Amino acid sequence: MDLNQKAIEVVRTFFQELLERLGERAQVDVSYEAEGLYVNLTGTLKRIPENEPQLRSDLARIARLHVQARLKKSVPLVLDMNGRWAAHRQALVELAKRLAERAVTERKKVRLDPMPPEDRRIVHLALSDYPGVRTYSVGKGAGRRVVIEPVG
Repeated sequence: MDLNQKAIEVVRTFFQELLERLGERAQVDVSYEAEGLYVNLTGTLKRIPENEPQLRSDLARIARLHVQARLKKSVPLVLDMNGRWAAHRQALVELAKRLAERAVTERKKVRLDPMPPEDRRIVHLALSDYPGVRTYSVGKGAGRRVVIEPVG
């Protein structure tokens, strides 16, 4: 079993046991994507609020630490609940591409609104191969934002 498959099994077991202890009836779907592990908890979640991004982020961090302790390797992990994060990620990718096109067309930098680190990472990855632009982040803390700059 390769490292990715081991990581998938460790994370699946971690969340299955967590859900069981909380009395939640949900399914744990885990896949390995370019960004790392994608975990989607699907079902009716009563004790884990889906609309609290900080809780989702904290649970993902605990799961990453668990995987690291078990496999002695750090593995990126995104936690989703009923596909909400996937929809958010897709919307961010589409926005990034529209704004990149605008930056190229208008030959001007485009500054996005401040966003959390995982959102900035999605934008950077979405535009990493986009022709004619480069991205970078500016600002500090909660004010940190992505800038899309035309090149060439």
